[in-house]
Amino acid sequence: MNPDEAFNWPDGDIILRATHGTHSRDFRVHKIFLSFASPVFREMFQLPRSSSATSDIDTIDVVGPSRALEVILRFIYPSTDPPTINDLTLLSQVLVLADKYDIGVARSRLRTLLVGFARTEPLRVYAIACRLGFEDEMKIASSHTTSIHLPGLTELPDEFKLIPATEYHRLILLHARYRKEVETIATAPSQAPLSAKGSFFGVDLGVVIGEAMRQPIVDCIRRGTPLSYESLALAVKTDHNIDAGTSSVGKLIRSILDKANALNLTV
Repeated sequence: MNPDEAFNWPDGDIILRATHGTHSRDFRVHKIFLSFASPVFREMFQLPRSSSATSDIDTIDVVGPSRALEVILRFIYPSTDPPTINDLTLLSQVLVLADKYDIGVARSRLRTLLVGFARTEPLRVYAIACRLGFEDEMKIASSHTTSIHLPGLTELPDEFKLIPATEYHRLILLHARYRKEVETIATAPSQAPLSAKGSFFGVDLGVVIGEAMRQPIVDCIRRGTPLSYESLALAVKTDHNIDAGTSSVGKLIRSILDKANALNLTV
């Protein structure tokens, strides 16, 4: 079936007109399915019909891309295949419609799909979840943003334009708390010192070298640079083979990052 012909049932008793910018598309569908899936639509259909109506079939304007409305209808109609959504922009648009019309049959599945994008696009997922009031998804997404250097971003995703500044501030506070925790990890006495044979005037050379290597790491954390293995290794500026991750310096950095990753802090 041609996508433009989907949900154009000859016996449909209601038209949903998706409008997005200058583009619009009509879907001729059935009130019974919409009523079952959405209490918002059900209440609309119970309103008395306008006496000025010139058509035998009513039209409801739905603000949003036609593709998003089509996906919603695929959730509503039991005879259609479950929609596959591999694009976060489309998912966001569909979620907005599902939330606006209280379509529960779609919302739970869509929220699960949203979490699936949290690892690869955490900032966008965080903003989308904030906009829709999805606290659990917002927390999950925020935990994946800690590896991002927020002050270094030249611009935020467009989704941040649709949420209050207070929600972005919550993210800033999370990152500050995260870096404080990582700094504590990096300076903890329990961190294994770098290995070095011998001593000098009774001082363990491994401990001395270890402390000397930790300070550049701590400075790197305090500067707000990205907390990755590469950035911390570069901050140490040592002749050790830190890229291979097999040297004492590399093991120290790995140990810090492993413990940092286990923090799982959220807003």
